Amino acid sequence: MPPPQHGSPQTPETNPTPSGFAEVFKNFGTGRPKSSISGPSSTMSNNTPTFPMPLRTRSQGGGLKQGGRPSLAQRDGSLETKTNSDRILYLLQSRQPLAERVAAAEEARLLVQGLSGELVARIWSTAHDLTDKDSPQESRRAGFELLLSCAQHVSLSSAERKDLFQVITAPANPEDFHFQLSALQYLSNQGKSLEQFEAALISMLPSWLEECHQASLAARASYKKEKNSRPSGPLREEASLHQLFRFIVNIVKYSPKAFGEQDLVALLQRVSMICRKTTSEADVENSIDILDAVTTSSYIPFSVLDTCVEVLCAIYGTVTSLADPTWNALSSLLKSSMGEETITVILDILKTPPEQCGRTVNTVRGALYVLKNIVCSNGADDLPALSFATITEALQQSLKTDSARVDGVVIQVLSCLFDSEETIQIALADDWRSLLELLPLSFRRELDKDYDEPRPDSGPGTVQSPSTKKLKEATGPSQELLQIINNLEFVWPRLSSSQKQVVARFFVQFHSRLTAHCAELLINYFAEERLCYHTDADCLTNLDSLIECFIINRAWPSSTRCLAISTVEDCLQSLRVKYDQDSLSSYLEKVIRCVSSEREVPVLDSLTEFTLHIAAIADDKLFALIIRALKECSFQEDHVAMAPVRNFKSLISSSQSASPTDTLLPQSSANAAVKTLVRILLRSLHVSASKFAKAFDLLLDIARSGTCESDARLTAMKLLFRLRCDSTHSIFVISTSESEDMAAALCRTVDTGSGAGTNEETSRDRASRNEDMNTARLGRSASINQPQGYPTRSNTRSTSGPGRGTKLIPPLWMYPGPKALPEDPPTSASPLLFVTLDATGSSLSDGSGEKAVLRLNVWLEVIISILQQGGDWEVYSYVLVHLGAQLANPSLFSRAIPQVKLLRNVLCEQMQATSFHDPPTSSGLRKADVAICILHNITMLLGYHEHFARSEEDEIVRTFNSGIGSWDRTSKVCVNALLICCHEMPLSVTRSLNAILQKMSQIITQSRVAMHILEFLGGLARMPDVYVNLREDELRTVFGICARYLQYSREERQKTPTAPSTRTSYTSSRSSGTPRDFASVTESDHNQVPNDLPQYVYALAYHVMTFWFLSLKLPDRAKYVGWIAKNLVWVDDTGVEIIEEQSQVTIDMMQRTAFSDLGETAPSAIFASSSDAVILKKTWLVGMSIVTVETIASSGLSQITKRQASGTTHAVYQQQTAVLPPHHVPSPSDSLFDPEDASSPLNVFPGHILLQLMSTVAPNPLSTQPILLPDNDITKRAISSFDLKDTVDGHKVGVIYIGETQTKEAEILANVEGSEDYNHFLSGLGTKVALKGANFNTQGLDREFDTDGEFTYAWRDRVTELVFYVTTMMPTTLSQDPQCVNKKRHIGNSFVNIIFNRSNLPFNFDTFPSQFNYVNIVITPEARISPPSNNTSTSTSTSPSPSLDADADADADASTPSGKTDPHKAKYYKVHTLSRSDFPSISPAAEQKVISAKALPAFVRLLALNASVFSHVWANRDDGGEHVSSWRNRLREIVKLRERYAGLTHGGASAGSGSGSGGGSVKKAGGGGSGGSNIAFAEGAGHRGSMVNLDAGSGGESVVEALDFSRWTL
Repeated sequence: MPPPQHGSPQTPETNPTPSGFAEVFKNFGTGRPKSSISGPSSTMSNNTPTFPMPLRTRSQGGGLKQGGRPSLAQRDGSLETKTNSDRILYLLQSRQPLAERVAAAEEARLLVQGLSGELVARIWSTAHDLTDKDSPQESRRAGFELLLSCAQHVSLSSAERKDLFQVITAPANPEDFHFQLSALQYLSNQGKSLEQFEAALISMLPSWLEECHQASLAARASYKKEKNSRPSGPLREEASLHQLFRFIVNIVKYSPKAFGEQDLVALLQRVSMICRKTTSEADVENSIDILDAVTTSSYIPFSVLDTCVEVLCAIYGTVTSLADPTWNALSSLLKSSMGEETITVILDILKTPPEQCGRTVNTVRGALYVLKNIVCSNGADDLPALSFATITEALQQSLKTDSARVDGVVIQVLSCLFDSEETIQIALADDWRSLLELLPLSFRRELDKDYDEPRPDSGPGTVQSPSTKKLKEATGPSQELLQIINNLEFVWPRLSSSQKQVVARFFVQFHSRLTAHCAELLINYFAEERLCYHTDADCLTNLDSLIECFIINRAWPSSTRCLAISTVEDCLQSLRVKYDQDSLSSYLEKVIRCVSSEREVPVLDSLTEFTLHIAAIADDKLFALIIRALKECSFQEDHVAMAPVRNFKSLISSSQSASPTDTLLPQSSANAAVKTLVRILLRSLHVSASKFAKAFDLLLDIARSGTCESDARLTAMKLLFRLRCDSTHSIFVISTSESEDMAAALCRTVDTGSGAGTNEETSRDRASRNEDMNTARLGRSASINQPQGYPTRSNTRSTSGPGRGTKLIPPLWMYPGPKALPEDPPTSASPLLFVTLDATGSSLSDGSGEKAVLRLNVWLEVIISILQQGGDWEVYSYVLVHLGAQLANPSLFSRAIPQVKLLRNVLCEQMQATSFHDPPTSSGLRKADVAICILHNITMLLGYHEHFARSEEDEIVRTFNSGIGSWDRTSKVCVNALLICCHEMPLSVTRSLNAILQKMSQIITQSRVAMHILEFLGGLARMPDVYVNLREDELRTVFGICARYLQYSREERQKTPTAPSTRTSYTSSRSSGTPRDFASVTESDHNQVPNDLPQYVYALAYHVMTFWFLSLKLPDRAKYVGWIAKNLVWVDDTGVEIIEEQSQVTIDMMQRTAFSDLGETAPSAIFASSSDAVILKKTWLVGMSIVTVETIASSGLSQITKRQASGTTHAVYQQQTAVLPPHHVPSPSDSLFDPEDASSPLNVFPGHILLQLMSTVAPNPLSTQPILLPDNDITKRAISSFDLKDTVDGHKVGVIYIGETQTKEAEILANVEGSEDYNHFLSGLGTKVALKGANFNTQGLDREFDTDGEFTYAWRDRVTELVFYVTTMMPTTLSQDPQCVNKKRHIGNSFVNIIFNRSNLPFNFDTFPSQFNYVNIVITPEARISPPSNNTSTSTSTSPSPSLDADADADADASTPSGKTDPHKAKYYKVHTLSRSDFPSISPAAEQKVISAKALPAFVRLLALNASVFSHVWANRDDGGEHVSSWRNRLREIVKLRERYAGLTHGGASAGSGSGSGGGSVKKAGGGGSGGSNIAFAEGAGHRGSMVNLDAGSGGESVVEALDFSRWTL
C-alpha cells in the first residue's frame, strides 16, 4: 500500500513547505550523519509542514555529542533503566551496524512504555531513519514497531504528540502503510483524541482513502492478470482499506465537530467515487457506513447531497444484499433536516433521463424503489408524504428511461397508489389527465409484444390503418386501445379545444397505432395551436413528441415526415426567444441524428435543409453531432440506376444551360449530405473557424475514402480544390476552377469532350459488346485499374453480333459543367481562417473572434494517397486536373512543406518509373495524357523549390528530362518546364545539361517541339552560369540542333509554300488557360505542323546560333566557324550552293566577333571636331561591307569606318614614319612637306591606307576587288540611310499596371504609380533611361518634349533591344485626356503587352481592344492581395515619375512613392500568356506557371521577346511570314550599292567622282560616322529573301571553304 502522496496534513498555523519523513529530525542532536533520504517531491510533501526543530525535550541538556555517548537527561526511572537507555541510544546511532540497530530497536520497543516522554522522544529521534523508505525491510519493520510503541505512550506532551503525528504521516515505503495507519490509530485513541493534529488529520483522510482504494484495485487486478490463486483472506491492501474505513467511521462518530463543511465535501466525494469504481461489495458496505455515520452524527453538505443520494439509489437498485443498510442510510437522510432536499434529488433522478446526465438505469430503479417505500409509508415513520401529482409526474418522467426494469418498478409504484383506500382517495381528487398518459406508458412493452410494427427499412408508406393491421392474438388492453384510437379519430373534428388537448396527448403516447391520416391530423394540430412555440408551457415536450413520433420513426410516409420536419423548423425561431441552445440541443440532436441513416431523398432533403439552418446557430456539441450525422450519411451506399448516354457533347451542352441547382445526373444520398456539408463550410467561412475546421476535416475524410460514393467525393473535392489564401494568409474560396488547360488534356471540356462521342465506334471496337447494360451504381465511376472505364459492361457477351456497341455512362464531372458549388462562396477572405497565424500575430481565441489554422497538410496527404492508390478514375482524373491550379498558390501550403516534398517525391518517382495509372481504355485517352497532367503538377511544384534539397531539385530536372521524347506530347511540357528550371534551379540544370541537350538532339524530328527547344536554347544562352561546364562536343550539340531545324524549315518552305488561304485556325487562351493542343483530333492530325510556324523556327534557329556563338569564350570561337559555315550553306534542287541572307549576316557577325569582344566603337573625336586640317575621304565596297577611309593629309592619321550588316566598326590608323638618316637625300616632294603647316602639299591619300591593309603583289581577281564609290549625293544618301538602320533588332513591349478591383481601360491607364513589387519588377525588367536626347531607337516614344514621359525602361544585349511602354511613367492629365488616348496610342500598337495585375480579378483579354495586340503576358501575385487600409497602388494622381538619379531609382525600387514598404509584396507570381483568338498559343506560359519574384523579370522579358518575334512573323504571314531583321536590312542596302556600282571600272571612279584617280574629295574635318559594333538579332524570313549565287573562285574551292575565314586567321 503506498503511503499517502496527496493531501498530507497541514497545520493551520504553519504554511506548507516541502518536507520529508527524515526532515523532521535531521537537526536533532550533533555528530549524527544526515539521512541519505532527502525530502520527496511528491504532492504530499508539498502539503507537509517543515519543522525546523526536532521533538521537544523538557530540558536543554539533552542532546547527542559528536564522537561520544549521549548524556541522558533524567526525570524519573531507576539507575538500571538509565544504563539500558544509554546503551540503547548508543546502539541506535546510525553509525552502528544495521543488525545491532535493529536489535536495539526491538529492545527499545519493549522498554518504551516504562520511560519518560522526553526519553522516548530522544530514542525515536535516534532511530527514526530506520523507517526510511529506502531502508531494508527488516530495518523498516523494527523502526515502525518502535514507532507503534512510541505512539501508545500515555505520557506524551501535546507538542510531542503533534511532532509524532507529523512523523507518522510523513511519506514512507508503500509496504509500511499499515504501520502508519496503526500508529495513527494508537496516537488518536481510535479517533477519540485528535487534539494537536485535528485539522491536519481531517484534511489528510480523503487522499489516504483514495490512494488506499487505488492500491486495492491494483492488487486485485494484479492477481487477476497473473491468474494467481487468491488467498483465503483479504489482501493486505484490502485489509488496509477496511482498516482505514473503520477508522474514518470512528472519527466521524466520536469527533464530528472536527469536520468542517469542506472536509465533509472532500470526504463524501471520495466515498462516492469509490462506490462508483469499486468491484468489492465490502467497499460498498463500508462506504454506506460512512454515509450513514455522517448523516446521523453530522450532516451531508448540500453541495454533495445529490451525489450521495445518487450513489445510495444506485446501490439500492443494484446490490440486493445491501438493501437494508442502504435503506437505513436513505431513510436517515429523509428524516433529517435535509429530507426535503433529498426528495428533490430523488425526483430529479427520476425526471432526468440517465443518458442525458451520465447516470445508470440502476440509479433510476433505486430512486423508484425509494419512491415506492415513501408511497407505501404514506407519511408514517416520520417519512415525508408526497402528493399524487408529484408521484405521477415523477413516474412519467422516469418512464422516459427506455428500460424494461424501470417500467417494472414503475408498475410496482403504481400498484402502491391503488393498494389502499387512502391512496385511492388522493388519486381521485387530482387531475386524471396525467394518469391517462401514465398507465399506457407503464404497459407499453406489454403492448408492443402484441403488435408487429413495421421496421424503418421496410420502406415508406408501409404504415396501415388500424382496421387492416394484423395483430398477433391481440386481446385485452391492446384491442381496447386500438378501438379507442379509431373512435377518437372519427370524432376529432367535433372535439373542443380542451378535449383535443387531452386526446392529442393520448395520440402522442400511442403514435405507433395511428393511421397516416390521423398522424397528419395530430401534426397539423400541433402547428395550428402552436404547441411547439415558446408561448406554450409544454412547448419542449410537444417538440420532443413531434420529433420522436413522426420524424425519427421512418415507417411513416415521406409526406408525413416532411410535414413534421417543416413544423419543427417553423417553431425553432420562436423557441429561441425563450430557450437557450442548451435547452433545445437534446431535441435538435434527435432530428439531426436522422440524417445519418436516411434513404428517402425527399425526407433527406428536408432534413439536410433543417440541419443547414441549425448549423449556423449550433454550439460545439451540437455542431459535432451535425458533422457526425453528415459523415454517417456520406459513407452509406446507394443503389440507384444511372441512365446511359450516347453523346457527351450534347450532355455537356445541356448541363451548361441548367440552373444552378440542377445536376448532370441523379445524385446519391451521400452526395446530398456532402452538398449540405459544403454549404455549412461556406457559411462558416466568415462566422466560425471551429465549424469550418470540423467541416473541413470531414470533407478530407470523404475525399480520402475509397468507399464513399464517387459523386460525393467529387463534391467534396470541388470545394477543397477551390481553397486559396491571400497575401495575409487568410483563406478564401474561388467560385470557378482555374484548370481548363488540364481539363482539355483529359478531354473534359466541351470542345475536347465531344471526341468521346465521335469516337464511339473506336470504343466499340475495343470494348465487349452488350445488348443490355447492367444497372450502374450511381456515383461509381470506372476504376483506373480496370479496362472497363467510362462505359460499363455486363458480364455476358452479346449474341446479336458486333452491331451493338457499349453504352456510355456520362462522366461525373466536366469543365466547366454544372455549377460546381451548391452556393456561391463569399467574395472576401475569411477573417478567422488562416494558413498560418504568424502573419497576423494572433492566436486562437474563444467566441466570435476565434481564429484557426487550416490543416492543409492533411489535404495534401489525401491528394498524395489518391495519386498513389489510384482506384476511381473520376476522382483520380479530377485530382490530376485541378491539383496544379491549387499548387500555384504556394502561400496556401506554406505550412505543409513536408507534404509538398512528399508529393514531389511521389510524382517524380511515378514519372521516372512510368508507374502512374493508366486511363480506362474506353475513355479514348492515352497514358501520355495522364503524363502531361503529372508533369504540369511537377512544374507547379517549382514554386516550392526553395524548400527542396539539392538532390530533390536534381531529381525534378531529371524527371523533366526523362519526359522529353518519352511520349508524343510530353516533350513540349518538359522543355518548357526546364526553361523555368534554368531560372529557378540553375545548379541542377547545370548538372544535367549534357543529358538534356542529348535528349533534345534525339527528338529533332518532332517538329512540334522545335520552337520550344529553340526557345529553351535561346534562354539558356543568356545564362552563362548554367552552361558554364559545357565541353566543346556538348556545345557542338547546340549548334547541331539549330542546324537541323534550319534544314527542317527550308524543307517545309519548299514543300508547303505559305498562302493566306492555307492559314491554320488556332484555339487561344483568353482567360484561364489553353485547351490541349489538338486534343480532339485524330492521331494523324497530331503530326501536322501549322504552316505559320516554320518561319518562326527559322528565325529562332539563327538567333540561337548567333547568341551561342557570342556566348563562347573568345579563344574558342574561331574553332566553330568552319563547322557553322558548313551548315549555313545549303544546296537547292538544282545543285547550286546557296547562302541565304540570314546566313550571310550570321557569317558577317562571326567575322566581327570571332577575335574581338571589345563591343561597340565610336568615331574618333579628331575627325568629328571642326579643324583646319585637310581630310581626304574615300569609300569602297569591299565584299559585303562599306569601308570609308578618312585621312588627315598632313599627318597620315586615318580613321577607317567599316560598315557591315551586323555592325559598324571605327578604327584609327597611322603610319609610323621613321626619322630619316643624315645621309638621306630628300626627294623634291619631301622638301615641300611640313607637318606643322596645314597648307603644305598632300602627303597621304585614303587609297594608300586601303592598299596597305588589303593588297599584295599577288593577283587580286576582279570579282573580289574593292569598288570605289563615287563621291556624289547618291552615295552620301545611301551611306546616311545605312547609318540610320539599327545594329540590333528593336522590339517594343507595353507594361500596364492594374490596381485593386480595376477592370476598365481608362481607369487602368490612368495609373501613374504602382506597388512596390511592380517597381521592383520594372527595375529587373530593364534599365531606366531618359527619353530626352536618347541616342537609341525609342520605338516611337518622344525624345524631345517629354510627351511620353521623362523616362522609360529599356533592355539591350548584343543582339536585341527592348523598349518598354510603361504606362505608369507616361504623363496623365485626366482633365484633358480622360480616356488616356496618348497612352493607348502606344499600348494599342504593341504586339505584346505585359500586364501586372493586382486587381484580384481575372484579366480579360479584351480590356484593351486593339488590332495589333496579339499577346498579353499576365503577371498575378500567387496570393490574392488583401485590401490594405491605405492602398496607394491604384492611385490616379498626377505625381511625377521617379527621377533618373541612381539613388532615386534605388528608393523607387525599395518602396512605394509614399515611402512606405508595401506589405503585399509577393514572393511568387503566376505568369500566364493570353493570346488573341486567332493567334497560336505557343508560349511556355500558355499554361499558367509559377515564378519567383527573383526570376520574374528575366523570365517575362524572355517571354515578351519571343512573343514579339513570333508576332512579327505572324503579322507578315500574308507575305510568307517574312520579318526582315535589322542586320538583313543593312545587308540589303549593301547589296543595292553593289548592284548599282557593279559595272564601274575597278580602280577608277565614274565621271561624277569629282577628282582624279587616287585622290578623292576634299572636305574639312567635322563629318562623322554612326552606328557601333552591337550584334543584331537575325530574324528569319519566310522565303529565301535575297540569295547570292557566289562564284567559288578561280581556285575551285567550295562556297563553304571560301566563307571559312578561320582557315586563314587561326
